Amino acid sequence: MNGKDNNKCEISLIILNYNSSDYTLGCIKSIFDTYSNDNYEIIIVDNNSRLEEFEKLNRLNDLNNVKILRSRINLGFSAGIMFGIQFTNQNSKYYFFLNNDCILINNVISILYNFMEENEKACMCTPQMFSPEMEFRPSFSYLPNLSVKLFGHLAVRFFSPDKYPLRRKEYDSPVQVPVITGSAMFVRVKHFIEIGGFDTNYFLYSEEEDLGMRFSLKGYKTFLVPSAKFIHINGGSTNYDINVLKEFYISLFYFYRKFYGFPKLFLLKLYFTIKNLRKFYKNSDFFKIGLFVLRGAPMKESLRFKQKIS
Repeated sequence: MNGKDNNKCEISLIILNYNSSDYTLGCIKSIFDTYSNDNYEIIIVDNNSRLEEFEKLNRLNDLNNVKILRSRINLGFSAGIMFGIQFTNQNSKYYFFLNNDCILINNVISILYNFMEENEKACMCTPQMFSPEMEFRPSFSYLPNLSVKLFGHLAVRFFSPDKYPLRRKEYDSPVQVPVITGSAMFVRVKHFIEIGGFDTNYFLYSEEEDLGMRFSLKGYKTFLVPSAKFIHINGGSTNYDINVLKEFYISLFYFYRKFYGFPKLFLLKLYFTIKNLRKFYKNSDFFKIGLFVLRGAPMKESLRFKQKIS
């Protein structure tokens, strides 16, 4: 573990690594290539990768502003970030949670930092996302309320356009949005601390929705800052299978229990049970997922409880 306390440190970047160290190295290179100030540090949390993957990070050991931490279990996203925060510089004003499969295109850090400095009511912001082929990708989403799930984005936008800005529009100036992408989150530390940080009950999904909801309930504002641009390679660390899909429903149902209560949770369960069971003929996994949802997507079946300590 390397790094040094720096009174000039204002930004702590936290990057999770799980069996994808080549992505992590590329991400860090893009940081060095696009940001020359010395007011930041990088915290890398390795989520119990294979030893050969972890050892690829050794080339970063000589960098003074990089700390490499290794967990003996896969903590998932929320707990991994919260683990890393414990080792950040106490002087930091901002956290930048960045997926390791992201590449900064321009001076993202300076742009987001300056925006937050000029907008005290902003608690969090994100840059504009692009694919590796430089195709535009939405950088924000909506809170997963029942109206959105049942009727879709177009319907809810028709009745409340101010609450649901167009996701696929390329904006020229900052715009307030409900939920920013979890792949690049630039957060004001004092606001993050005020709400208690990430809820570590989430393992893989819904962390950004939960954060967006709690900031919203406090009256804080979240923004897309389109002049800052980054590439998200997308899916560099996660293999999508039935267990990962189950994790999505576990997180979503937990979110509903936490914020919306039983009646809306019941309707959500009914909706996704029918949605999956009616597609059973396409793939037997849909039938399994339908039954899993019908049982309420119990958290006790989360991947977090199948961890082995290395």
